[in-house]
Amino acid sequence: MKRGLKWQKGVIILVAFFILGLIVSTSNGGEERKTQWGFSLLAGPNADFIHGRPTLTQLALLPRINYPLHRKWDFELEGNFSYYGIKHEKNLYVLGANANIRFKPLEGKGWKWFLVGGVGAGYNNSNGGVRYIGKSHVAGVLHIGTGMDVSIGKGYSLRGEYRLEHLSDPFNHDEGINTHCFMLGVSY
Repeated sequence: MKRGLKWQKGVIILVAFFILGLIVSTSNGGEERKTQWGFSLLAGPNADFIHGRPTLTQLALLPRINYPLHRKWDFELEGNFSYYGIKHEKNLYVLGANANIRFKPLEGKGWKWFLVGGVGAGYNNSNGGVRYIGKSHVAGVLHIGTGMDVSIGKGYSLRGEYRLEHLSDPFNHDEGINTHCFMLGVSY
């Protein structure tokens, strides 16, 4: 019951940010709006790292395509090639895709601060061997985060990001896996 309430509050906060963005967004006719390609490398532990004893580590490669929707809004599609190294259990692999909405409330010369939220689905190798995930081989992903793009010239930018990510089986009641992820990437 408590887990569901936390996710409901998170979704409400995310929707509030998106509505705020719709209210304050203004279109600038002189801006360049082009599709961007890129990728990010992700690494992060689960919440137990706060107590000095992480029980799993997530590593991932996320190739990405970014479609501008509006001056302050982007839609992203990401591939998701994730590895979860779980202490004392079977390691978990996930192959899937994510869809994100990215809101850029602050921009300066050569940088953009953004908020991102998204959902995804994928295939996993659990087969009941990972106690946090169900047995259906399907993984559902929810994530929310923040980050910054910094232009490095010639159409390239570096991307740094933090995400809180939740992975679980959408067809079974399971505990799921929550990770605090840090990402570095390149866009062009």
